[in-house]
Amino acid sequence: MRRAKIWGYLAVIASAALFSFFIYSVFLLGLNDFPWFSGVTLDQLAHITYYSAALPLLLVALSFTGTGFWIGWVILTIKVAPPMSEIVGKNDHSKIKAFILCLVMVIISAALVYGIYIRSFWALALPALVISAVVLGAIFWVGVTIITTRATLPVNKKQEEPA
Repeated sequence: MRRAKIWGYLAVIASAALFSFFIYSVFLLGLNDFPWFSGVTLDQLAHITYYSAALPLLLVALSFTGTGFWIGWVILTIKVAPPMSEIVGKNDHSKIKAFILCLVMVIISAALVYGIYIRSFWALALPALVISAVVLGAIFWVGVTIITTRATLPVNKKQEEPA
């Protein structure tokens, strides 16, 4: 097995294992308030300690929701040419979907800011889950790409010599 393929397998295994562990720790252990931290609540943390962890996570989460809002806003406000004759009869619901996307992103953003303000565990856990899923999913995809990409020609193929 080539060295590059080994790195691909390691990336796939590590990203899948880390994501599984994250799901297990947040949703299964988190429901029991993390038994190994049973005496600690977010309200007991110093303000500087809590916000040093919460604000970077909030900024990354707001950049995700801001990007979703921006995409919806562009779809809502873009000026398009009249539709082609073959699609005139079809219903175009893109403006409605874009409005719903904008509305959902505003609601999620407001809920995140409020959750961080009241020191909710889930306001930290859910954005961390989504961000981890995106990063680990990208690593998983790169690993699968490394595994499935053929780097050299098959041995039985002869290269044609230029005339």
